Amino acid sequence: MVICGFHAVEESLRSGAPGSLLISRSDSRVEALKDLARDRGVEVRPVSVKELNRICGHDRHQGVVLLSERSPLLVKKSLQDTLAAIDGSSPLILLLDELNDPHNLGAILRSADQLAVDLVVTTIHRSVSQTPVVIRASAGASRYVPLLAVANLVQALETFKRYGYWIYGADVAGKSLAAQHFDGPVALVMGGERRGLRRLVKNRCDFLVRIPARGRVDSFNVSVAAGILLYEVRRQQDFPGFD
Repeated sequence: MVICGFHAVEESLRSGAPGSLLISRSDSRVEALKDLARDRGVEVRPVSVKELNRICGHDRHQGVVLLSERSPLLVKKSLQDTLAAIDGSSPLILLLDELNDPHNLGAILRSADQLAVDLVVTTIHRSVSQTPVVIRASAGASRYVPLLAVANLVQALETFKRYGYWIYGADVAGKSLAAQHFDGPVALVMGGERRGLRRLVKNRCDFLVRIPARGRVDSFNVSVAAGILLYEVRRQQDFPGFD
């Protein structure tokens, strides 16, 4: 796995990811990364900027790349086993219905980490997967947020219902967030960038909710909307640290 960018590399090293740290420059931040890498037993190798550009496929690596032997936190158990293992009285799951933009997924994972989301669920088909762009955009959060891909999101929603979750779908025709009460185990569903929630997915939701807004643009970007909704759920759940 190729991890590019200072923050993503730093978080990967702190989480104990093995591999090789490639550097093309030297300054105080890079020297701190080198020390962290050596503390973790990770080899440090100086390389040219041209070589880092080739490895990453772009020049936005900030002069540091980690060639990691460990993948991000991908869940390999079944959905049923994963749900059965989630502890706590206020579980919060985020489901993404055919999300395509890796920058959006990375930003969503970053919000999911900050707001203690227990699991992020994506679809196997017609969705972005974990890529170096996602890892960089998540600023290292992909190392901490469990991510599970399912073949059929509609069937997954039925599984969530059997486990006692209320399903809330984000939709512009939904109830205003200001009037919505989030109760019990919560599964929040966000639609893809181009068409939002698919009809069958929307029909499986117990509630539809929208973020009230007065702008001239159609709606929030999906990653921004996810952060707002996740925060409100956690606030209503009296989650520790939200007082």
